[in-house]
Amino acid sequence: MSVLAVFLTGCSVPPPIAGIPKDHPANGFYQHASRSLISDKSCRDYKGSPDIPMGEIAKGERYRKTEALAPGVFRFVENATGKSYLAVSYMKRSGFLQLPQACVWEDKK
Repeated sequence: MSVLAVFLTGCSVPPPIAGIPKDHPANGFYQHASRSLISDKSCRDYKGSPDIPMGEIAKGERYRKTEALAPGVFRFVENATGKSYLAVSYMKRSGFLQLPQACVWEDKK
């Protein structure tokens, strides 16, 4: 019985991202990405962009993280333009590899 409870707890869908409208595509993607490894197509299906490399955000040279909203969800700014973005990190499936990736939406607060 306890093994089943642990299994079911691990499969639960996370709540909507605090501070983000429930109908924002990032909420749907966040819940989808929490269930399994996915591809960049899933990000695009939720109207996001996988084109900003997670490593570039982590380096902090071109981009600067500004706020953590939930596990794997954060806001960041492009230093050159001042544009603000919302990102949901995920593990991208690429053959036998699992690569950290960010699905990004321009943040229009």
